[in-house]
Amino acid sequence: MIQAGLIKVLLIEDDEDDFIIARELFAEIPGTRCALDWAQTFAEGLERVLANQHDVCLVDYRLGAKNGVELLRTAVERGCQVPIILLTGNGEHEIDVEAMQAGAADYLVKGQLRSDSLGRSIRYALQRKRAAAMAAFEQARLAAFGADIGLALARHDSLDALLERCAKAMAQYLNAGVAQIFLFDKEKRAFQRRAMAGTIYERLGSMDKVPIVPAEAPLLSEAKPFLAKQLSREVTGPDLEWVKHEELASYAAYPLVLDDKLVGAMALFTHHTLTEQILQELGSVANGIALGIERKRSAEALDRSEVKYRSVVESIKEVIFQLDEFGNWVFVNPAWTAVTGFEVQPTLDTFFLEYIYPEDKEHNRLIFLKLVERQLDYCRHETRFRTRDGQIRWVEVYAQPTLHPDGTVSGVSGTLTDITERKQAEVQIQKLAAFPKLSPNPVLEFAADGTLTYVNDAAHAMVKSLGKQELISILPPETDALVRECLASGQNKLGLEVNSNGRIVTWSFFPIAASHVVHCYGADVTEVLNLEAQLRHAQKLESVGQLAAGVAHDFNNILTVIQGYSECLLARCTSDPTSGSALKQISLAAQRAATLTRQLLMFSRRQVIQPKMLDLNVVVQNLVKMLSRLVGEDIALETHYTDKLQAIEADTGMLEQVVMNLAVNARDAMAKGGRLLVSTSNAQVSEDYVRQHAESAVGEFVCLTVADSGCGMDRKTLERIFEPFFTTKEVGKGTGLGLATVYGIVKQHKGWIEVSSEVGRGTTFKIYFPSAGPALLPANSHDTTIKARGGSETIFLVEDDPVLREFVREVLHEYKYNVIEASSGVEALKVWDKYDGKVNLLLTDMVMPDGMSGRDLSIQLRKRKPDLRVIYSSGYSAEIIGNDFGQDAAAFLAKPYNPVQLAQLVRQSLDSPFPPVRTGDTKPPFKKATELVPV
Repeated sequence: MIQAGLIKVLLIEDDEDDFIIARELFAEIPGTRCALDWAQTFAEGLERVLANQHDVCLVDYRLGAKNGVELLRTAVERGCQVPIILLTGNGEHEIDVEAMQAGAADYLVKGQLRSDSLGRSIRYALQRKRAAAMAAFEQARLAAFGADIGLALARHDSLDALLERCAKAMAQYLNAGVAQIFLFDKEKRAFQRRAMAGTIYERLGSMDKVPIVPAEAPLLSEAKPFLAKQLSREVTGPDLEWVKHEELASYAAYPLVLDDKLVGAMALFTHHTLTEQILQELGSVANGIALGIERKRSAEALDRSEVKYRSVVESIKEVIFQLDEFGNWVFVNPAWTAVTGFEVQPTLDTFFLEYIYPEDKEHNRLIFLKLVERQLDYCRHETRFRTRDGQIRWVEVYAQPTLHPDGTVSGVSGTLTDITERKQAEVQIQKLAAFPKLSPNPVLEFAADGTLTYVNDAAHAMVKSLGKQELISILPPETDALVRECLASGQNKLGLEVNSNGRIVTWSFFPIAASHVVHCYGADVTEVLNLEAQLRHAQKLESVGQLAAGVAHDFNNILTVIQGYSECLLARCTSDPTSGSALKQISLAAQRAATLTRQLLMFSRRQVIQPKMLDLNVVVQNLVKMLSRLVGEDIALETHYTDKLQAIEADTGMLEQVVMNLAVNARDAMAKGGRLLVSTSNAQVSEDYVRQHAESAVGEFVCLTVADSGCGMDRKTLERIFEPFFTTKEVGKGTGLGLATVYGIVKQHKGWIEVSSEVGRGTTFKIYFPSAGPALLPANSHDTTIKARGGSETIFLVEDDPVLREFVREVLHEYKYNVIEASSGVEALKVWDKYDGKVNLLLTDMVMPDGMSGRDLSIQLRKRKPDLRVIYSSGYSAEIIGNDFGQDAAAFLAKPYNPVQLAQLVRQSLDSPFPPVRTGDTKPPFKKATELVPV
């Protein structure tokens, strides 16, 4: 029967008839009073059951669209503490199982419901609830007991104070009238009482008034717990009177053992009868108290000084912890705060996973479960903790199950050691270790006696690539002696070269005195040395080029005078064949000399690109004699010219350079002689052809073919031939710029190159230039019979070469121009002011003394007269290219020139609307600096 008292019952039922039947059944339950509340819907029932204001709840399985199991599951998940009994219209096993799995206290069938079965179900539900509450209380009591013991042991008190706190915890949580702690004196083989607590002790006020129950024998002989359930039957003599006077019922004692060594004992007197459970409760803290006693004894033995003792304790970095079987902290020592930043007291009773780094939580959870389930006897692992300020600390965890005296697990205890600095060092070491291991160059380490102790993968790879079997074969001779010398002197040995199969490997040795080892680093410097040699060669060429440019510039001034005067005389001596022939030869010689200076300027990269309509056949024909001398007698030079070859727009000098470079390469590929073919042809490129040749284009083109019967090239070499500084020749035999220059010139002319080659069978270059129209008719480019019109304008002539200045003045006077002169830019400014700027055209050399160029002069004068016409003249024009000459509204007259060319350009500049055209050609003779290609 249910004991008298009001029981609050909540019925969740959507059928009012069923509610009335249930109310009648409750009224028939004997010996109880029930207050029945009714909720008709799922939502109302869930809200009221979650309020936890009833003792028991009955839920109908059918609740409209939802059912009672759903309500039950939802209520349990949201913290419902009320026992719930499920009601259903018929007994179905599946619903029964589902209800019990969801957390139902019982399962009743409506059709079989009677008042006695209903009362019994409610009684059992309430009893289970009380039992669960009692178990939870007992669990909390024991957890609090262990925590207080742990906190007591962690305090920086004396041993007696520590034991006194432990005794108080025993009296409080174990409901003891007297709680005692003894220390064992192994020399006297006796127990010494050191701490006592409890209501009887507080009333008596002295330890001496509390007798010692004769329980020492089993503790001393077997170190086993002792329990006297009926104390009055096991005590005799005067102590029995004291037991009866204090109305004591039971006595229990538990040994304190550490590493099989008896340290002391715990004992307690109670007014109630004890069971075997008390020994388990004492056993849960016995190890900790024994450990605390032993540590305290050791600390006092090491240092009696409180200051020294405190410094030792504060320096301990190891965290001692204890978790209950649910994973809540029940004990941590103060080192916990030092490691994590969290205070000890707020940490207790919190879940240990809350402090674990998120990615490590699952691993730690599994370890904890294995420990409490006795699948592991102990565990040592590394994990990460979160600190109070959000940082991450690495700790090494040692954990083991904590056992009750009966062998059941009460939790997990162990230590946490902060290893953050070690982990950071390990990461740093791994990073540093990766450098030699992954280095693309050999890294070695030698012991003090020269023994090789470390070799990285790159060293093994180098040995294999050089076709060797052992590393020693590519090391400097007597390496062991070098190692000993390095360590003895403490000096580095740098850049020791070893030649192996045509490759140069350098080795550098660095002694590490602290470790008595020598580190060695190697590198294949063959390409570096080759590049250095190529650079030195290129610098030599640059120096020669600068010299050539200077010579050509000055020579062009001389040639301008020679060619100019010879043209003038040739025009006057038409009636004297003898003199005319001689003058014509002088003029032709001057033209050939001009061609030579043009080649020098091309070599020195001072030549302006001047594209014009030309016949490729003529260009090749003019080079045949030079090519014959260039390739030598051992090579047969053949040419083939296509009739009616279409014209192209190109720079003659650049095309000559292309042919010359290809011929030189062909000659070097035929060391023992051979055949060189140079041919021209027209080509029609189709879309199908373009799809197979990526760089080509659709349309009409002129093709230049240069083919040799030399050694040829393999595919790997063929892929790199146009790379700057790439060469297959020996060091000093070539710069690797020839084919790169060819490639740049062809691209600049909007063409492309196709190369085919086979080792041992020669190489063929096919170069395609865009067609510019029908073939050109032969023309005399030096027809001196062309007449130029003169004028009466004033020409300002600025030229530092006096002979050339005199020649230009005479030519301009002959064409009736007024001429004023200056030998430099500085002088020109003074002359300009003298004549008050009454000048129509400025004809100035580009390079002049006194630090003012022709360009600088024109800028100064145009500030004074914006519409001033300007003609620049120079033996080379590199000084113009970098200064945006194309935007200068000026013409350019290249040296050498003849009188007619001079007169024509002067007249054209004066007559053209401002800004004047640059030259008399159909297209400007200049290109921007980015269009130049290196020679």
